Amino acid sequence: MKRRTGIAVGTTAALAVTALSVVAATYGGSADHDQAKDRAKDQGVILAEGNDRYPSRTAQDWVTYADHAVVVTALDDQAVEPDTSDPDNPEGDSGPIMRKVTLRVDKVLWSKDKPAHAAPSTFEWDAFGWHQTEDGQRVEMSGAHEPRIEPGHTYVMALQWQAPRCPAGDEPIPGEWRGLGGESTIPYDHEVLGQGEFEGETQSGASAEESALPSADPNYALRDELAGEKADALAAKLSQTTPGTPEAAEPAADPCE
Repeated sequence: MKRRTGIAVGTTAALAVTALSVVAATYGGSADHDQAKDRAKDQGVILAEGNDRYPSRTAQDWVTYADHAVVVTALDDQAVEPDTSDPDNPEGDSGPIMRKVTLRVDKVLWSKDKPAHAAPSTFEWDAFGWHQTEDGQRVEMSGAHEPRIEPGHTYVMALQWQAPRCPAGDEPIPGEWRGLGGESTIPYDHEVLGQGEFEGETQSGASAEESALPSADPNYALRDELAGEKADALAAKLSQTTPGTPEAAEPAADPCE
């Protein structure tokens, strides 16, 4: 089972979630809180839950908010080490440590009629890395209910281009590719939707199909509907789907001139 802790962590503007809380992966419902934390350190992955930027469960969500749907392979990653000059965390001794992951676009499955930016050939992705405990140990960290994005694995992603921003009195934020939410990335190892890395662990296509939610479940998503299929099935569904009316977008924070 997975047991929540009361820890709240921050996030960067590049992440697809906000207001994160930490969830420790545990292995057995009878363990008390301290045992659960110890077991998570030794064997599990710390999971972070938060709010999606945009809806991402349905094909209509994807074609409404994304610029492209692509097949990508994670090539390598690098830890973004804590800033020890930060007065709020001078020792960099605890909290989330992010990663920069380099992704290669292997195939463009779908693009909107007028995308904000052409699909990239490679791009950098902000991903969870580790949760550093107060005693300096690092435990792998992932967003809950989504892939961690690990080198050597392949995924299908709905991508949205975020234009460069220039906040008043702060450093410019370059343009970047972002996801929509927790359901906008699907494992795709060996060309099987649902197969591959998910929450830091590797699952088979058969396992993905077995664990897929039924269509009546309120959390049913594209990942459940297309588990075990090839990306061409997703591409066909997207091409046949009409965009909906977008919800209010994030504030356009200080666009650059």
